[in-house]
Amino acid sequence: MYMRTGGGIFAFAAILIAIGCGGGGGEKPTSVAPAEKIVTEERALGPMPNSAFKASITTTGPPSKMKPGERATLTVRVKNIGDAAWPAHGRAGDGYFQVNLGDNWFDANNKRIEKHPYVRSGLPKDLRPGEEADVQLAITAPAKPGDYTLQIDLVQEMVAWFSEKGSTAPKFKVTVGG
Repeated sequence: MYMRTGGGIFAFAAILIAIGCGGGGGEKPTSVAPAEKIVTEERALGPMPNSAFKASITTTGPPSKMKPGERATLTVRVKNIGDAAWPAHGRAGDGYFQVNLGDNWFDANNKRIEKHPYVRSGLPKDLRPGEEADVQLAITAPAKPGDYTLQIDLVQEMVAWFSEKGSTAPKFKVTVGG
């Protein structure tokens, strides 16, 4: 009986040592579970270099007249003319650093409308330099009648709009009325 207990303790100690040493396979222990590592491998982990914020953005254009709150969907072609890939997926858990297509509405005084139901559209895949893709962008006209400017732009989430880094973002005049 004593031998069994002693042998059991020895086996248990050997297991603990193996676990503590990373399984004895020479691999460094990691805090990322294998399934979580797979999820994060193809995701952006930080801001792109400034030279990546270069895009060609084209669309047939939104309507020149819309009703207050009216919705429309635009087909927008985006082309990466920078020198690094644009990530279609951001950091796992919060989406930081992914590149999305979005819109900004400006009033007659060129002031951005802050309280507005903005919607962003994701890229269908990572876009490497020279690649392009068509993206559907849902826009909503402002709630109050007036003359507005609609800007279509790309954004790296939690970093910057491409136009803030010097890229050209098309602008369209839209009259919103009843």
